Amino acid sequence: MNLATFSDSAAPARPSSLTDSMALFLSPVIGYLIGSLPTAEWLGRMVGVDLRNEGSENPGTNNALRLGGPSLAAIVLLVEMTKGAIAVVLGGVLGGDVGAVLAAVGAAMGNVYNMYYGLKGGKGLGISIGTLFAIWPTVVLPVLAMMVATVLITRSSGAAAIVTIVSLTIMAVLWMIFEWPMAWGIEPTHLLIVLSVGLGAVLWRKHWFDSPFSRQSPHSLLEQG
Repeated sequence: MNLATFSDSAAPARPSSLTDSMALFLSPVIGYLIGSLPTAEWLGRMVGVDLRNEGSENPGTNNALRLGGPSLAAIVLLVEMTKGAIAVVLGGVLGGDVGAVLAAVGAAMGNVYNMYYGLKGGKGLGISIGTLFAIWPTVVLPVLAMMVATVLITRSSGAAAIVTIVSLTIMAVLWMIFEWPMAWGIEPTHLLIVLSVGLGAVLWRKHWFDSPFSRQSPHSLLEQG
């Protein structure tokens, strides 16, 4: 059952275009508010780790692994993914497939440009995987495989993120053209392209500067060339 169907059954009929517009406005706002919740910092403090002021000072899974070990990292990642999935479901209830997509992008934006941290935050990968699991589950395994393969080849998480962002947009086009299975979530329409481009726009800058493709990276391929 897709999110549009779920939203139709879960909420009363919306009587006006004004109500529709409000639902589509609220979807990304709710996604942003959920994504910006500083859950990684809270979880770290519960075990005596300050993710904001220790290690890389990034409140995300990698820093949690570095400072708190695999258990803390796994919990941080699971919570981030859950936040992304919840944002998508709420967006779908409010605005159908479009609302789900807007909420997904909003959740990633809340994580990366966190209002509690002066518009600074995490790198958005965990929460983005969570949104994909809820909105486009059949792409999650290909995305993870792409990330792992790129990390093994380049030894760079930034490069893996950039390659995956580009690949996600290509996969969105293929899914739309061939109408490949979705399992659940939204329909394989142009909204997949909107989703992939939206997530990519949010994640690109932070991961680009961490990748060997950037001149600002200490391992820049451009400088080596």
